[in-house]
Amino acid sequence: MKTERELLAEALRDFHKGETIERALGRIVRRHGGTYDEYLRIMQGVRDVARKETLTPIEAARRLAQA
Repeated sequence: MKTERELLAEALRDFHKGETIERALGRIVRRHGGTYDEYLRIMQGVRDVARKETLTPIEAARRLAQA
């Protein structure tokens, strides 16, 4: 399984028009054989950064993917 950073980066690259980051990340995690718990852990990190830094979830995911 890829790292959280790699999964977020892939979800951002494979983002479909009108789709949420949650849906894109869920698709990518499933594609790589990840579990729902792994998806939740990654999304919790995205939401925490978004809340702390007043960002959208997409912006937070981009920041985490680059970190």
